[in-house]
Amino acid sequence: MKVVLFGAGGFYQAVKKNMPSQVEVVAFLDNNPRLQGSCLDGIRIMAPEEVHQTGYEKIILTSEKEREMKSQLLSLGVAKKDIWYWEFFLSEMNHGTLRLFCRNSAMVQTGKRILVISTYLDYNGGSVAAVHAAQALCSRGHAVALAVPDGNQAFIGETVEKGIPVVLCPALPYVHEEELLWIRQFDVVLVNVFQMIFSACAVSRVRPVMWWIHEPGELYGKILDRFEGYDGMDFLKRVSPYAVSSIAQRNFHTCFPGRIEETLAYGIPDERSGEEPYQQSGPLVFAVIGPASERKGQDIFLEALEMLSPRDREKVQCWLIGNVWEDAYGRWIKDQVSHNAAVEFRGVLTREEMKSAYGKIDVVVCPSREEPMSLATTEGMMHGKVCIVSDSTGMADYITDGVNGLICRTRDVKELSEKLRWTVTNREKLREIGKEARLTYERHFSMESFGERLEKALQKTAEAYEKLSESSAHV
Repeated sequence: MKVVLFGAGGFYQAVKKNMPSQVEVVAFLDNNPRLQGSCLDGIRIMAPEEVHQTGYEKIILTSEKEREMKSQLLSLGVAKKDIWYWEFFLSEMNHGTLRLFCRNSAMVQTGKRILVISTYLDYNGGSVAAVHAAQALCSRGHAVALAVPDGNQAFIGETVEKGIPVVLCPALPYVHEEELLWIRQFDVVLVNVFQMIFSACAVSRVRPVMWWIHEPGELYGKILDRFEGYDGMDFLKRVSPYAVSSIAQRNFHTCFPGRIEETLAYGIPDERSGEEPYQQSGPLVFAVIGPASERKGQDIFLEALEMLSPRDREKVQCWLIGNVWEDAYGRWIKDQVSHNAAVEFRGVLTREEMKSAYGKIDVVVCPSREEPMSLATTEGMMHGKVCIVSDSTGMADYITDGVNGLICRTRDVKELSEKLRWTVTNREKLREIGKEARLTYERHFSMESFGERLEKALQKTAEAYEKLSESSAHV
């Protein structure tokens, strides 16, 4: 197949290692005049207006600006059927291909055969939730496998060591007949995250599907642009959707009104080795955990910190944990931190490093403009830490202000600053709030509680699917 790649920047550099060998790249297109006329990997870079000179069979979008690029190509007379998103291209080139990673030990099964389908397996919230779901189901006697398009090799190894077989299926999130052939061996399928809408729809033709939604609202437009023809609700008749929180439920209902009836919070393993005491002397350590982005609200935290009195700022130490990208927002964050001695970057931490960090953190702050469910806050509660969250986080549903955590209004810098100040001046009360936070984790987010709720949801999914199949058979 002869293809043209639209986009000769960072996206291409990140994905080119996955370019199928049977494909011939005949040209690049790029809107940057400085690149046009030059070569990349021995292939000429052309202006988009020259596309019809390339002799392409398909044009592959290799940029985050895929929506704008697709519109541009259509305006240049390119047929819609000849424009492919990168993931769809990989799927078309790789369907029917599987790689299995598993331990040699036999799995004892007393329950159902369950497949969990998710996105690229890595150290992120969606992947972690999928692995924890598989663990919770395994602990209840079910035979569980995890299917993903690709993944971080270290994380795949850790998942397999937990006794969970991992199937690398590069066709995902798209599902062809070859994939349906082996998926049929499972009793029920858990499709994780909104991005896997393609999988949820296709698999539901042959097996009961529970679709677990976690995503912020900003993601929906991009995904539905790709998923043309499924902006209605008909395909959802065969799928049982659940949301991880009321925020995730609200976001889903903007596109599919009233379709989610229940929320299903995740669970996380208990990693606390013992009660971690609050120190009554020394600096109070605040931590904002997660990659720097406007949605995560690191700017709100830094502005709230500046509103503290100089005397209060002397009593605190603040950590920003996570990636800070080289974009406008990231540069602004770096500039602000460079002028604030109380704040330091800790970068991306491994799981072991995070466990150690929680032992030194006093207060976890989640100032997000929107956060369907904050894994960092859940972990903070598991460690018995005081958590300050905005009321646009899913975790706010589980917090009573001043009892097991603190809540502030979203984007309200002044109110967040007041919450920070309260923790500084009321250190003697933090231990008791932390104990209540720990009890909240045990009631709602322990693996035992999660496994029980997830098992019931999957059973309801299977029963609803069977009922629908029986009614369809009688029509």
